[in-house]
Amino acid sequence: MSKVNVKPVSTELALLQKNVELEKENKQLRKEVREQKLLLREYKSSTQAKLEEAKVRKEKLVKSNEEFKQEIKQQAEETQRMMKQMMEMFQKQAQP
Repeated sequence: MSKVNVKPVSTELALLQKNVELEKENKQLRKEVREQKLLLREYKSSTQAKLEEAKVRKEKLVKSNEEFKQEIKQQAEETQRMMKQMMEMFQKQAQP
């Protein structure tokens, strides 16, 4: 009667079982990585859109501010001109 060595077979079986478990875990991790990449792409896209909106708002604010400054400057010039005219009128009235 020949002896059958059961120990190597059980070790091999344990290794195969461990391999199956690792492949299953690897598959799950790959799925999670794909999901995370998708979420990251969505977040990046959303962030870029928000950044573009912020740039447009900034440009509008800068333009509005420049227009406001120009309007204030024009009003100051008009006020200065009117003050000059009033002073000239007062001087003419003060002269006999």
